[in-house]
Amino acid sequence: MVLYIYQKNTECLSVGNRTKEGNYMNISYVENGIVAVEDIANLRSLVGWNRMKEEYENPLMDSYYHIAVYSDNCLIGYIDSVSNKVTDAYIQDLMVHPDYQHMGIATNLMNRMIKYLKDNRIFMISVIYDKKLKPFYDGFGFNENLCGQMQTYEEE
Repeated sequence: MVLYIYQKNTECLSVGNRTKEGNYMNISYVENGIVAVEDIANLRSLVGWNRMKEEYENPLMDSYYHIAVYSDNCLIGYIDSVSNKVTDAYIQDLMVHPDYQHMGIATNLMNRMIKYLKDNRIFMISVIYDKKLKPFYDGFGFNENLCGQMQTYEEE
């Protein structure tokens, strides 16, 4: 079970930790660590998604495996998975702060996630993505399959 803690970290809404050469610094990957709910909600908002803060605060919210990416203690990337822990896993919430996109962070997160799931003998990995991201997911070997999805309520 994953523990998400409530913590307001408004300093991370605008990230600008660049070196003189334009490179970002102090990027770290944390696997299955505690992630602040407010940080996830803020990152979701920054990438144009609904915040889902209430959902992440719900004690029933569970994760099989997740990776958080930080730059100077600010959450700049995240990926999560849910699984029955035997045969199937679903990758969700792959997101990278807009200031850090196109730097290979999303690719690194996907590679780490897929490796973990394969190492743990998960037979089938699924992901739902926007049509414009098809080339990105094709690069990891995902096949396009017919799938249905229904949203049951509106969130912020």
